[in-house]
Amino acid sequence: MIRTTTIALLLLSLTASSCLALGMPIGPRVGYTHWDGINQMHFGGHAKLGELFPNVEMTPSLEMGFNNGYTIITLNGDLAYQFTELTTTNYGLYGGGSLSLNYLDHDLVEGDVDLGLSALLGATRKMGNGDEVLGEIRVGILDSPDFKLTFGYTFF
Repeated sequence: MIRTTTIALLLLSLTASSCLALGMPIGPRVGYTHWDGINQMHFGGHAKLGELFPNVEMTPSLEMGFNNGYTIITLNGDLAYQFTELTTTNYGLYGGGSLSLNYLDHDLVEGDVDLGLSALLGATRKMGNGDEVLGEIRVGILDSPDFKLTFGYTFF
C-alpha cells in the first residue's frame, strides 16, 4: 500500500506541476466514496483541459481513498456537458460521464485494476477572484464506486 500510495502521489504531483507550467486550471478535491460496503473519505486533484466541442469539457482527476483496510485509487477521464442555457453568469451546472481506471487494494494484498464507467452531475460557482468551487455527485455504472460525493476548488 505504501508503494502504491507513493506512486499515486508522485503521479499527482507531476501532473499538477505540468498543468501549472502550461497555465491550465487545476485544483484539489475531497469527498465521500461508497463501494460494495466500503465507506471512505477520498482526496485528490483535477485539471480542466478545456472544451472538446461546444459546451463539452474534459476534466481528468485522480482520487485516492483510504479506510477499513482498503485503498481505492481512481483515475477519472470526465467528459461533461455544461448546461449554460440553464444557469447565470456566476453559476454552472454540468452532467456527463467518465471512463476510469480503478485500483482496489485490501490489507496490503496485491490489488485489482478495473476499467469502470460512471455518470456524474455537478454544479459550480465562480468566485470573485475568478476561481471556482464545485460540488459533484457520481454514480457507478460498471466496475466503479457505487456513489461518490465530491467538493473541489479550481484555480484559474
